[in-house]
Amino acid sequence: MIWIDHDKVSEYAATLQDLTLPIPKRVSSLWCLRTVSSLECLDALFRAFEIEQSSELLKHEICYALGQMDKSPEHIEKIQNFLEKVLDEDHPKIVLHEAVEALGNINSENTLKLLKRFENETSEILYETCFLTIKLVEWREKTENGKTEGLNLSKLKFNTTNDPAPPFNFVREPKYKDIQLLESIILDNENYDLFERYRALFTLRELNTEEAVIAMCQCMTKENSKKCSALLKHEVAFILAQMEEVFKVSIPFLIDCVANEEEAPIVRHEVLVSLGDMIDDKSLLEQFVNHPDQIVNESCQVAFSYIDNRKAVQEEERLINAQ
Repeated sequence: MIWIDHDKVSEYAATLQDLTLPIPKRVSSLWCLRTVSSLECLDALFRAFEIEQSSELLKHEICYALGQMDKSPEHIEKIQNFLEKVLDEDHPKIVLHEAVEALGNINSENTLKLLKRFENETSEILYETCFLTIKLVEWREKTENGKTEGLNLSKLKFNTTNDPAPPFNFVREPKYKDIQLLESIILDNENYDLFERYRALFTLRELNTEEAVIAMCQCMTKENSKKCSALLKHEVAFILAQMEEVFKVSIPFLIDCVANEEEAPIVRHEVLVSLGDMIDDKSLLEQFVNHPDQIVNESCQVAFSYIDNRKAVQEEERLINAQ
């Protein structure tokens, strides 16, 4: 747990922008700025992105945070202008992917026009991100943001993040309570498009059971790996960490996934960070702390910081309760 002081924005900004500090400390300040989410925080994130020299992970996380900071029309305008600039520049695909997704999250009316430039994109991750973003904008327009489907996004169990797809309304259509059906949709890359498969994924999150978690984890198995893109698997890992009451059953799947040297860095990044939220034993991840892939080793460092922070809070609570 990170204690956030809304009067320390300048301190958080200085930490985030200090290139000499460890990545976990800078990422921690990034989340503090995202939580405060003032216009001053936006400027701090913009500056940190511009001066960052080597960490694709940090730039990726900055873009993600921006996509969650759509508090006002002024916020949206500033974020859109910045992300449009990012997409005009030469950045790694993992960074551009997150910038595209962030644009979709802020629901700008200019998003569809902006993404037309990526229609012939050869990178699978970037092409799929653009596809999902366009489908999400179209879905919002077609359904009046879920109204015609009887779906109130603000009433979902998990409604604290802007997501790349909505769940199916399993109250109106009970067939979408069938976990085997949802699993089959996610694994079927021939009869369902990626947006439909994402909708099945987020429906499993809403069901929030161990059985739903195990169904989601089938994307991570070697048997099904080729049916599921890196983008889909990275989203699975991200979602699993949100399912605190039931995510323990996913740990063996995630450990096997991150140990697979053939797996894409974007997947291993998300798996490591999620495991940092789930496990207490750092020895399970030690082999990745000096991994030659920078995204992997930085993600491992961040995971270790999550474990350390959680243990510190637990110890503090233990001492308080012992008094």
